[in-house]
Amino acid sequence: MPPFDQALHEPPGFDPAAHPSFARLRRTTRRLRRRLLAANAAAGLLTALAPLTGGGLATPLLGGYTVGMLLLSLQAATLLGSAAWYERACRTHGDPHADALAAAAHDRGRARP
Repeated sequence: MPPFDQALHEPPGFDPAAHPSFARLRRTTRRLRRRLLAANAAAGLLTALAPLTGGGLATPLLGGYTVGMLLLSLQAATLLGSAAWYERACRTHGDPHADALAAAAHDRGRARP
């Protein structure tokens, strides 16, 4: 059986979608994904629109550091920062709901003879 088969992880008769923690978990992760997408889309849009300003990405700023390198660095920092934020936010906001769902499944499995 594949590892993602429900029969391996849930007791018979347990429907995770019917549990209230499942709806809260979906709402929480949807909200977090939207924030992650907004932050990365803003940095990507800034980088994509920069060549249209006419200033040129090869304009030097500090020594050999150019506008294009600055934008790339900004996008990379945004990506890394938002990934770290998303991981932390999922751990603090999503995991309690997932733990409640797992506990309900575990309790349901123990209650069956």
